[in-house]
Amino acid sequence: MQYYDMHSHILPDFDDGAKTVDESLELIKCLERQNVTNICFTPHFYTNEMSVEDFVVNRRIAYEKFLNHKPQNINIVLGAEVFVTKFLFSNDNLSQITYGKSRYILTEFSYSSQFSGKSLNQVLMLIENYNLIPVIPHVERYRTLMSDISVLRELRDLGVLIQTNAASYGKKSPMFKRKRLLKLIDKGMIDVLGTDTHSMTHNSPDLFSQAVDCIADKCGKNAVRNMMLNAEKIFNSAISE
Repeated sequence: MQYYDMHSHILPDFDDGAKTVDESLELIKCLERQNVTNICFTPHFYTNEMSVEDFVVNRRIAYEKFLNHKPQNINIVLGAEVFVTKFLFSNDNLSQITYGKSRYILTEFSYSSQFSGKSLNQVLMLIENYNLIPVIPHVERYRTLMSDISVLRELRDLGVLIQTNAASYGKKSPMFKRKRLLKLIDKGMIDVLGTDTHSMTHNSPDLFSQAVDCIADKCGKNAVRNMMLNAEKIFNSAISE
């Protein structure tokens, strides 16, 4: 089975993730030891602080500097973790901040969002006005999504995908949160897995295999397989010609 990390801050010297090429390579090697060879670089894009054009230029410069060091057996898709604000919607086109060439876009909202009113309208605008498929990262950080499965169902009925962080399934994560997430996975409410790794101490990538083992043990191997197939669909769409 191919393994995919759909959310990471490995691109060096760009955001609050890896600071150097050596740190990036250490994170990648850790993932590689766990048979993760498909990685999405999704640096933070705060839409209230920078234009899409400036973000894309700066990201390209950082990525081109890294390319000379990229391990040959690692497949990388370049994307962004887009913090959704009203300023995002002043752009006519958002295709440069999706996962690669795909229509999927990793969209972070305020953690207090109830996904009704303003935030729901923003989701709908991404879908209807921009023809994009939002992927909401680290579902475990949204109180509404963790407590009200009907809101999750409404989002997924719209076509929204849900990502969860590997660290939430590690042995040191709170048991009540882990149990809740596993129930959501068992009900098919969570689509893809990512490390959201910033360093070896902040969402360490070595927790990926713990997450896979935990999900397989509690929800069955098919649950892991389905999450990886969802990731593969995004990844392939991102690199398609």
